[in-house]
Amino acid sequence: MSREVCSKCTRPPCVCFCDLIPSVKMTPSFQIHCIQHPNEAKRKALSSVPLLNHSLNNFTLEITKETMLPSVDTECHQVLLFPGPNAVDLQDLKCIQKLKVVVVDGTWKEAKKLVQENSVLQALPRVIITCNNSSLYGTLRREPKSGCVSTLEAVAQAITVLDGNDTIQQTLLGMFEKIVARQNEYVQAGKETNLAYYNGVAKPEQERNKVEAIVPEENDNTVQEYILYSVETQLNGKVQWIQHQDAFISTYSQAMRRCVEANVNRKRGERFGVVLKATFLKKSSQL
Repeated sequence: MSREVCSKCTRPPCVCFCDLIPSVKMTPSFQIHCIQHPNEAKRKALSSVPLLNHSLNNFTLEITKETMLPSVDTECHQVLLFPGPNAVDLQDLKCIQKLKVVVVDGTWKEAKKLVQENSVLQALPRVIITCNNSSLYGTLRREPKSGCVSTLEAVAQAITVLDGNDTIQQTLLGMFEKIVARQNEYVQAGKETNLAYYNGVAKPEQERNKVEAIVPEENDNTVQEYILYSVETQLNGKVQWIQHQDAFISTYSQAMRRCVEANVNRKRGERFGVVLKATFLKKSSQL
């Protein structure tokens, strides 16, 4: 038996947001076209796009993996709001009269795949915006890195940049903040129900299998200069090699052991690697 949902926002009554939707849609000065990954359309509890769709004029939504967006629009200048090596600041496009900003919605992995596998999106000039605040999602939905925000927050910021005032942005963010708060209350209530079911003790999490790094035997005698490093892809698509701690001189096996020790309690995606200093400098200079 399916649970009851609102006919308008398709959310359960306890997290319905129809009371927050403005009676008159707000109108940005430019067009916004959102291409949403089909998987994201199923994440009704977490997706921010439905609120945009209910609140904005000049907003169109396409749920697909293959957009029907024309490669060339003779009536307006199309840009893709997505990081890339040649992306320019959206601020630079304020003088363009007829503008369509295309956004992709999904997890970052899904969004990147949408762009990479679609020739029309690949061909669009890219723009970026600067978001100084962390996402309003908080712990409800973790963003992959600092500076990443929800689709709603990105669109709201774009409207402020192009329209020259933050009235629409503040309205959207105010509504979104309340939606997130309601969802958090719903999640917390579920946790408390589970605690009651398990007599006040949280259901034990399965222990993760510990993966131990294989460290080479200490039978190498060559001493060289090493660096602990990580590789980070910035929002503009550029790759950056980052040094952690001072360079040190040791054998390879000693360097590996030092790297393993530095990675204790670090999550996957946050761990360091170890490389010769000469290699690090060469890679850094090539970026």
